[in-house]
Amino acid sequence: MSLILAFILVFSSFGLIPIPIGNPLVTSRTYTTDADFNEGILVGLDAVNDQLNLSTEHVTLPFIWVPNNEGTVSKVNTETGDELGRYWVAPPDPGGVGKSSSPSRTTVDLQGSCWVGNRDAGTVVKIGLYEVGIWEDRNDNGICETSLDLDGDGVINSTEILPWGEDECVLFEVVLIKGKEGTFTPGNYIGGYDTNHWRTSPRSLAVDENNNLWAASYSPCYFYHINGETGAIDFDNIVYIPGHYAYGAVIDENGILWSTNRPTNHGTPHILRFNTSDQTSEKIYLTPSRYMSYGLGLDYLGHLFASGWTHYSGKRLHRLNITRPLGASFPDIGEFCKWGPNRGRGVACTSDNDVWVVSTGANSVYRFYNNGTFRKSIYVGPSPTGVAVDGVGKVWVCNNGDDTIVRINTTDGGDGLGAVDLVVPIVGSKGHYSYSDMTGIMARTITTRIGTWTVIFDSGEAGTPWGKISWNSLNPEGTFVTVKVRSSDDQLTWSPWEDTFNDVQLSSTPDGRYLQIETTLQIIEGEESPILYDLTVNIGYILATVDFDPDTLNQKSKGKWVTVYIELPEGFDVQYIDITTVELSDVDLSEWITAELKPTEIGDHDGDGIPDLMVKFVREEVIELLDHGESVIVTISGALNDGTPFIGTDVIRVIH
Repeated sequence: MSLILAFILVFSSFGLIPIPIGNPLVTSRTYTTDADFNEGILVGLDAVNDQLNLSTEHVTLPFIWVPNNEGTVSKVNTETGDELGRYWVAPPDPGGVGKSSSPSRTTVDLQGSCWVGNRDAGTVVKIGLYEVGIWEDRNDNGICETSLDLDGDGVINSTEILPWGEDECVLFEVVLIKGKEGTFTPGNYIGGYDTNHWRTSPRSLAVDENNNLWAASYSPCYFYHINGETGAIDFDNIVYIPGHYAYGAVIDENGILWSTNRPTNHGTPHILRFNTSDQTSEKIYLTPSRYMSYGLGLDYLGHLFASGWTHYSGKRLHRLNITRPLGASFPDIGEFCKWGPNRGRGVACTSDNDVWVVSTGANSVYRFYNNGTFRKSIYVGPSPTGVAVDGVGKVWVCNNGDDTIVRINTTDGGDGLGAVDLVVPIVGSKGHYSYSDMTGIMARTITTRIGTWTVIFDSGEAGTPWGKISWNSLNPEGTFVTVKVRSSDDQLTWSPWEDTFNDVQLSSTPDGRYLQIETTLQIIEGEESPILYDLTVNIGYILATVDFDPDTLNQKSKGKWVTVYIELPEGFDVQYIDITTVELSDVDLSEWITAELKPTEIGDHDGDGIPDLMVKFVREEVIELLDHGESVIVTISGALNDGTPFIGTDVIRVIH
């Protein structure tokens, strides 16, 4: 007979680990109700009618990545304004000429990590999102060495920034210098940098629906496709577009990359339409011919917006239907600088499809209706450059004239049209120059639609082995549901992520008390959302039924063996038990006895119709271990031939 123990033992690849419990051992957990799903963190997903769907709201992770003129990038919590990390993205003086790498164009990928282009180094660099475990353990100590706000004051000071090449969240340095192209572990590249502001100078970065990066060098005019997972350049698909001096980029829902062109004493101003699938392109020339566009933004109605910069174009905001026929016109719709000086830069659209445009010359952000009708001007500080929308719909602006970044509550200000509700100084940053997707909201809601559900399953005990992850989902054509997991015993140190397959045994996730599960729903093509109906986590061991033959426990018996019958649950066959792994211990778990390699017998000794395996232990050893003069809880553990562990218990008493 079996019963619930005060102590049981789990057999795992890391050894035999005692596990105290007060309740029946949990072998699995199924998440299937709205309440179950809401135990985790939902980003871009809704739990409705006991299933997960992609949300109709436009949200992103609660971080903004701000480039700093000092040569670093700051990660800021958009809910609190706290600076959570700051990272060198090149050597402090990469060319030895007394200037920084001039990072710009921070673009956030679908996992929340950041790509940044270094204008005065000729490189792009990827920074992993620490909060979801994207880092590289280069010294194999299981601890992430990275920049953190160690004193909790919301500011990253000089002692909390790691030197270039030592931060394990800074994943790749991708060199785009012609003839030196390659991907390097940060700190290992010694081939020299391009500090010419108008040469390699990558200014055009955008993440596609597969989470890979498109990045363009300014001159010569090359587009590079970079693997988001490895940082590797696709050398077979480097695209040369002569005359396009890339100055910004977005990718729309059709996989079309739109890039502004800023000529410097050469070329004609235009906007580039580049198909990332077949790599065909078209240059769209705006009127007047001297028009120079700067920032780009996408709304949720199928429009691209471009701001103007020079005194010829600075009074114009242009709008384009992104599904327009080739060769169709690109009309202007508003004169935003009518209310101030020229120099339009960053552009972003909120969920209401209003358009927010930075005017560097006016130190302000202008708000427009989608048709270009002016709504409001909001002062934000000296020389603003970039604008982005956060996960709750607020607008962020970075200033180049001081250290600050600014948040606008879009429904505040008395008139309900917006007002600054937070000013965050990035101390020592020397200002910020960027006007790209700093929060990742365009990539997550326009380029593709993606949402994540992240939940932590608590097995209750350290050292728990993990089995299968299984789920039921609906996947319309062009959609995906993917699951990855990692484990921990303390929720501080986590294993690397393992990509899972439905109802397949996990292969690389180590034992641990906690299992973090991240489920992603994504639309690549079409409009119909995938659906997750349920997800089940399975502990990696099998609960067996264990019965001792009481006659063999009699001290007066002359037999040599104590006989034990092991029965496995439905779906498992006792003939596959590896007899060499079977062990026995008492409640103290202080000593273990190994089953003897004697002929075994498979039968049905209790007549319940389920086969069981008979194993034998040396009777004198068992009696010596278990003879406490009272009933004793006994644990039997072992494994199948494929390594799957099992465990069972019984209560016995040695008969005198």
